[in-house]
Amino acid sequence: MRKPKAAQGPRDERRGLERLVGHSRAIARVIEQARHVASTRATVLIEGEAGTGKGLVARAIHEEGPRGSAPFVRVRLDTLAADVVEGELFGSERAAPADAPRRGRFESADGGTLYLDEIGDAPPAVQVKLLRAIQDRTFERVGGTETLKSDVRLIAGTRRELAADVRSGRFREELYYRLGGVKVRMPPLRERREDIPLLVESLLGDFNREHGRRVTGITRGALDRLTAHAWPGNVRELENAIEGMVVFARGRRALDLSDLPEWLRDLETEAPRLELAVGMTVDEAERQLIAATLRHTGHDKPRAAAMLGIGLRTLYRKIKQHGIG
Repeated sequence: MRKPKAAQGPRDERRGLERLVGHSRAIARVIEQARHVASTRATVLIEGEAGTGKGLVARAIHEEGPRGSAPFVRVRLDTLAADVVEGELFGSERAAPADAPRRGRFESADGGTLYLDEIGDAPPAVQVKLLRAIQDRTFERVGGTETLKSDVRLIAGTRRELAADVRSGRFREELYYRLGGVKVRMPPLRERREDIPLLVESLLGDFNREHGRRVTGITRGALDRLTAHAWPGNVRELENAIEGMVVFARGRRALDLSDLPEWLRDLETEAPRLELAVGMTVDEAERQLIAATLRHTGHDKPRAAAMLGIGLRTLYRKIKQHGIG
């Protein structure tokens, strides 16, 4: 009788800033900011679309700082009913005198970090208590009168435009300013497409270990299709797509176009878009233009050179100069 296969190890054993994969200008800025604030106890607001990895940044800030060995407690406020959020965060006194009080997440995170994901979904009454907890580091349990202290570093994440919520009266202005003194913006994947090859490589290794597969890599054609897609669901959507590809892969081989999800395999290749920013160097802009043109032409270098209006030898020289793979 065959013995059951041993359980796979944790999919991601990296810690701190090692979790943030990529070499784009956009992710480099996030890493720099996270490293800079990690050693402080400042409250941090992480902004970004759903699926961009705000939770990874929060955990990286925690693990890189002096509280790294203390608890990291995460609460997704958008998944909780409004009437249970206060008790979840601050705990509650039991109705019967003999019952022990229920500890909340502020108490569980004492000495460590509390990450409030989707802070914009906090009910108004909870926003008032959060403001006090940030200012004074004190609170009372629901139904209780004893004032408690908790040494917690607070990090909040939001996909919402909180400034607009302040103007509409949905979010307290004082709390917004308390949270927004130190901001980190997590860019959407469409603004860091050059990171997709590294993300795919990392995810292939993760899912090989988790699912016992032997995928050796991915072909240029399949990778180009992944890189060209806009990924409205960001890194989370890419992660789900790669996991499905790895799970259905048979044998020891590289993934190709036939392994792509049907909706992506049959999708028209999108016209490449450049994400240029003020402060970007001419070299970086040129690198992005050449890389995008090569992807668009399927790495047909004569055609890419013609589209760019340069000679083929010049194109080869610039590919080498910019380290374009």
